[in-house]
Amino acid sequence: MSVDRIGERLRRYRRAANKTLNQVASESGLTASFLSQAERNLTGVSISSLASISKSLGVPMNVLFDQPAQPQPDSHQGERVRYTIEGQPLAYERLSSSFPGNQINAVKMSMPVGYQSELISHEGAEFAYVLSGRIVYSVDGREYPLASGDSIHFDAGKAHHLANVGDEVAEVLTVTTMVLFDDHSNR
Repeated sequence: MSVDRIGERLRRYRRAANKTLNQVASESGLTASFLSQAERNLTGVSISSLASISKSLGVPMNVLFDQPAQPQPDSHQGERVRYTIEGQPLAYERLSSSFPGNQINAVKMSMPVGYQSELISHEGAEFAYVLSGRIVYSVDGREYPLASGDSIHFDAGKAHHLANVGDEVAEVLTVTTMVLFDDHSNR
């Protein structure tokens, strides 16, 4: 028995929704070429891109990849589960819980040296605080260099991406109003 890779799941759910790559790209704020590469497992997909894709396809995030649960409102260093998304070099730690009516979602991201995300736009707002390292956020074509202790807050409907431009792993706290976790709607 073969294990479905994330690309095969993306393609299967897109076809089940009777949508073209261009339709999903338009609805998710991604490019059709990026989605095509993702479906062929040629590129990794970030958590925010997966959230946009799952919304476009009308499927919960947990059918695309497994995320650790965070049932309690508190989370403690050393006790959180670090996780990755297949093919993606980022490591995540979930910081927020899910409950009906929740408006914000938070993760701590560890970005390797040289990492650059895909270009995306999505609903809501995004806030990032650099815990360590040096990154550059590009928002609507403008670059914002950020180092430890710096932050950025912007309309996530504007095309954006980020990159680790330093010589060490960058750690970033990211908070977004976009739904990243859907465990309150689990089966």
